[in-house]
Amino acid sequence: MKFKKLLAIPFLALFTVLGACGQEAAPVSDAGKSKTDEKPQASEESLTVEEVFEKTIAASRDLKSVSVKMDNNQTITSSNNPEPMDVKSTIEMDVIQNPIALYQEMTIEVPGEESVKSETYFTDKGFYMFEPTENKWMKLPEEMSAEILKATKEQGDPAAELKKMQSYVEDFKFEQDDSSYFLTLNASGDKFNSLVQEEMSKSLGQDLGVALENIDINDVNFKYTIDKKSFNLTAMAINMTIKTVEGEEEVTMKQTTNAIFSNYNGVDEIAIPEDVMKSAEEIQLPQ
Repeated sequence: MKFKKLLAIPFLALFTVLGACGQEAAPVSDAGKSKTDEKPQASEESLTVEEVFEKTIAASRDLKSVSVKMDNNQTITSSNNPEPMDVKSTIEMDVIQNPIALYQEMTIEVPGEESVKSETYFTDKGFYMFEPTENKWMKLPEEMSAEILKATKEQGDPAAELKKMQSYVEDFKFEQDDSSYFLTLNASGDKFNSLVQEEMSKSLGQDLGVALENIDINDVNFKYTIDKKSFNLTAMAINMTIKTVEGEEEVTMKQTTNAIFSNYNGVDEIAIPEDVMKSAEEIQLPQ
């Protein structure tokens, strides 16, 4: 499997938001352990996961915009090249919900190579991305922009994602401190693979979906942090090991992702600069 297919996997976590119901949150001690023997004092401490979900979904209905910073670290080895390759990437983005608009800056660092920086704009005027290797702006064809817009709207429905995750309720741990709720999922095996494969096939296309049959995901850990006052998602941490086989080559990737969500409803406008639109070269699709 090509590395670019593996590198696409971490971003699915942004669309697979939360999932569990029926538990009450156990308070977290300063040492990070649950105080299961202590009785909650405040009413907010006795909320079940289901109630937290309902409030989180209600808060998401008022979401107009958000800013995200994501740090991703990957260590990749293969049977053909056992020497580890460390890849670090940082993504900072602003997102507006209606109409959908996005601005993103991404930096990728590989040891021994010059870091690569790219920019992306996505509004009703089109999808524009800066191609650093060619040092120029590119524009996706209108039909591709329409497909991305449709996928973005579908994946941005938190209620739909919650329903998909409810079947994994027994895998979640639910805790809290004075300011936040924490939901942690430790999962691996076939049932979790099927969820990831479904999401990847939907969001990344049928061609990649065929290759998903050769993906094995292990040691998966998701942790979501929800603010008690606003019920906004404030942080997300993901750790996983992914193994793939393509032909005679086996590739293993160990990955850590940390995302911070902030500036809720603080992004007023995302506008594509005129010089970007004028200089961009439209990508030609193969006939």
